[in-house]
Parts: sequence; C-alpha cells; structure tokens
Amino acid sequence: MKERLARFLLRLLEAIPLAVMAFFLEGLMLIVWAIDRKHRRIARINLKIAFPEMDEKEAGRIIRYCYKRVGTSAAEFLHIPKMDERYIRERFRIEGLEHIEKSAREGRSIIVLTGHFGNWELSSHAYSVLVAPMAFIVKSLRSPILDAIVTERRQIRGNTVIRQTESAKHILRFLRKKVMVGILIDQNVDRHKGVPVELFGRKTYTTDGIARLALALRAAIHPGFVFRDPADKFRHTVRFGPDVPMDFDAPKEEEIVQLTRRCNQELEKVIKMAPDQWIWFQPRWKTRHSDEPDVYREGV
Repeated sequence: MKERLARFLLRLLEAIPLAVMAFFLEGLMLIVWAIDRKHRRIARINLKIAFPEMDEKEAGRIIRYCYKRVGTSAAEFLHIPKMDERYIRERFRIEGLEHIEKSAREGRSIIVLTGHFGNWELSSHAYSVLVAPMAFIVKSLRSPILDAIVTERRQIRGNTVIRQTESAKHILRFLRKKVMVGILIDQNVDRHKGVPVELFGRKTYTTDGIARLALALRAAIHPGFVFRDPADKFRHTVRFGPDVPMDFDAPKEEEIVQLTRRCNQELEKVIKMAPDQWIWFQPRWKTRHSDEPDVYREGV
C-alpha cells in the first residue's frame, strides 16, 4: 500500500514541468539552507580547508548555491524517465571520450573515479544513452520503497547498480566483462575502509577500493565528472580525463596509497575548476589521521 501510494505521488510529480519542479525544489532547499546551521557550518569548515584565502562573502555564496542546486538536481532526477535520447542529445555533451576509447582499444577494464559533483546521478544516465550502459557502486537507501524507486531510475537505460555491501568479486565480474564501473571517491570512510591521503593538503581517509581493483586487474582509472553549465542550469558536460598513472612494479601496499593519493588529486583539480559544483556540506575530513585535529569539533 505504501509503495503504491509513493508511486502514485511520483507520477503526479513527474507530470509537473521540469522548470516548475526545479523552481519549487530550489526554493525548498533555500529554506533548508536558512535553517540548517549544522551543515552550513560543516560546509564553511570544508571551504576553509580547501580555500583558506576565500572571503566570507564568496564562501557564503557557494554554500547557498550548493543547497539550491541540490533542488535542481532532485527535480532532474524525478524527470529521468522523460529524458529520452532527443533530450539527452540536446542537453548533454561528452568530452574526453577518446581517453576511454584508448583504454578500451588496449583491452583494459575501465574504472571511472567520480564524486558528488554537478548532477552526478545524470552522468551515468547520459553515458548509457549516448555511449553504452555502465555499472556504478551506490549505498542502499534506508527506505526499501525509496531505494527500489531510485534504483529503477538509475537502471532505466540499462545501467547496473552495484551495492557497496556486495563483494569485490561481484564488481570484478563486471570489470572482466569490460563493463565500465563508476566509483565515487569523495565520501568520508572509516579507517578500516581506506587509507589516509591528502585532499587539499589535509590528510583524510579515502577509499582504497578503487586502487585495489585497478591494480588487481591492471585496469585503467579515468576521472569522469559532470559539469552543470553556469549559463543554463539544464545543460551539462560530462568530462573524462586521461587514465591515472600507476606503477604495477611497485610494492603493492605502497602503490595502493600512492594511487589513492593520485585519485584525490584528480578530484581536487575538478573542485578547483568549479568549486560551487561540489557538495560541501558532507563532513569529508571527519575520519582523520592520528596527527590531525578534529576539524568539525575544533574548527580550522
């Protein structure tokens, strides 16, 4: 009964034009921005770590914009079933596809490192429409009903959702079949799930899974991020970069750390290019190296 009601409400929301839905959800997120002191503080601390020279006015603008664009992204995600090939070709551009094609010609499995940047949910949808279906790793949502609905949208054009809880063997099967796999690397992880490497000059625990998978299969890791057009919020560019260098002859555990560091450097480059497109209110530096202070308790 609950699921039927949820799907009925969803159909009603889908019937609302995208521009109207975005206007409403952006307004809602600006209300959240106004009352959500906790996450505004987290965002400001993160910006101080990444851009210590940034003044309060610019930081405030970025944080407010970040909240607003969450509303835009949510509206777009609701409308994914309506984003057919014509819509995608009109609204999306892919750059750097030659880097992916080069690795594919070399017979390498391909991992895309990405993050909560732009409307990351749309990048895989656009890629599946314009190029080929892919797989990507996600966290399951707490609500089984919501999780089922979100998963359907993520897989609507042939993509495959891989749960974080699924075994590495499951992920390896996709890579061995030469299905491109996307992995978000910008979330905080516990100490037993990552290694401490620098992001904007401060050590933070970062998932080492992407490095372990790449070294195990000699796979190529390519940065891949979706940029929202500043002049037209419903236009996007998916940009891929050259494969991240890796040394297969180096001691394995040492190279895992170094490769994870290089992946963070790719993330850092992208954030510096468009700092207002990253989700700043996640506590990225929460799990810290033993010699680092708790920045969310003590401040920067």
